[in-house]
Amino acid sequence: MPIVHRAAFRPGWWAALAVIAAAAWFGRPLLSGASFEHGFFGLFWYTMLALATVLWALPSEQGWDGTQFYRRWRLLGVATVFERTYPASAYTGIALEQDVNAFGRDSIWLVLEGAERLVFAHWRASAANVARAQALAVALSSASGLPRAGEESPTQGEPHAG
Repeated sequence: MPIVHRAAFRPGWWAALAVIAAAAWFGRPLLSGASFEHGFFGLFWYTMLALATVLWALPSEQGWDGTQFYRRWRLLGVATVFERTYPASAYTGIALEQDVNAFGRDSIWLVLEGAERLVFAHWRASAANVARAQALAVALSSASGLPRAGEESPTQGEPHAG
């Protein structure tokens, strides 16, 4: 069963476009000045906006296709531009981590643990988003066979006597 987590088309993705458009409108006076400073800061301002627009236009999605994990970067969330795949055997488990933020709500991260960690999804910590994160962790665990943090995998052998 395929499982996908997308960043595109979420409210924050559209809000970022609105911020970029507002910043472009705000920077218009930088282009109208005749001095070197206006030209320099205008070029810098719009170069940064161009970079932000490229990053906005290539959101990533993470998923499980039934045999391996993948991360795709998609042009406007529709056409795949670049894709990386990761075998399930490269990971030892699935963990939910809470990151304490100085301002606003904490962040919840769904992470695939292994030699290299892969962040599968993240949310702002609210009761609804914590429930979504836990449900996605359970779905990924049952689909991939990876244990969730704090639980023993049924595919692992007997615990070693120590």
